[in-house]
Amino acid sequence: MKIEIKDKSLMMIFLLEECNFKCAHCGREDEPMDPGYKLSFDQLQRCLSDCRNLKSINWIHFSGGEPTLWKEGTRDLVNLLLEIVDAGYTPGFTTNGSLFVNYDRCRDFFSLYTDCSTVPLRLYFSIDTFHKNYNAKKGRAKSLDNIIRLKKELSREKADLLNVSIIVTVSKDVDSLLPDEMIKNYESREIKFGFIPLYPMGKAKSFSHLCPDLDSDNPEGLGAYRRYYKKEDRKKPGDAEDRLRTDHIILIGNDYYFSDPWYKVGRLGYLPNGIIRAYSAKP
Repeated sequence: MKIEIKDKSLMMIFLLEECNFKCAHCGREDEPMDPGYKLSFDQLQRCLSDCRNLKSINWIHFSGGEPTLWKEGTRDLVNLLLEIVDAGYTPGFTTNGSLFVNYDRCRDFFSLYTDCSTVPLRLYFSIDTFHKNYNAKKGRAKSLDNIIRLKKELSREKADLLNVSIIVTVSKDVDSLLPDEMIKNYESREIKFGFIPLYPMGKAKSFSHLCPDLDSDNPEGLGAYRRYYKKEDRKKPGDAEDRLRTDHIILIGNDYYFSDPWYKVGRLGYLPNGIIRAYSAKP
């Protein structure tokens, strides 16, 4: 089987299965996470040890579930992010932003990070019509507004550590688009946007008719996603049996995976030599 790795810089860690949202497009049921799954602090430390053998890794990113819900004793997500920094990597996480709609909690969370680190933090907010975590009439998201307010109160040096991007899931439905004015407003405040097509996975299989057809040459099959479509979104030819494409390596519990399709490639404390060579080779 041929394995293609497009992004060798990233170690993705699925932190926990728990989420405080019940999104109609959630893909968790297709992912190898058991109900109640949560990564432990010890497992993270062992993963960081494994990363020393993967020479190209420089970014370690948490996903879930909702990463801000993670707790173990007195530790929370900030402690995990600082652990990544101490190991010499850039940390990041993807969030629905629910923790940050309260300004005091937003300030406490990010101030703790900026007080203890000089390494930039990569923040990805999932904000779209599926999450419904913004005010559609005003074209504003409270979580983002609080981040902007906090960055104004921090010193320039600390504010620059918080790098914010918005990930937007777009379907064929024109109503799945965020308001143009909303996008322009946040882009003017140095917030980046990334648009991804709705995929027929997990719960989204129930409305797969809304998923943009990335394999088609007919632009109408892209629907509302047409304005964000890029040629690289098209799937490369080749049978899944003799080809495996992946963007990065993923840790879930004690196991490392590639996705699309899910394919186990190693365990904590043991990564095959082929994987180590792949992540040690120059881009």
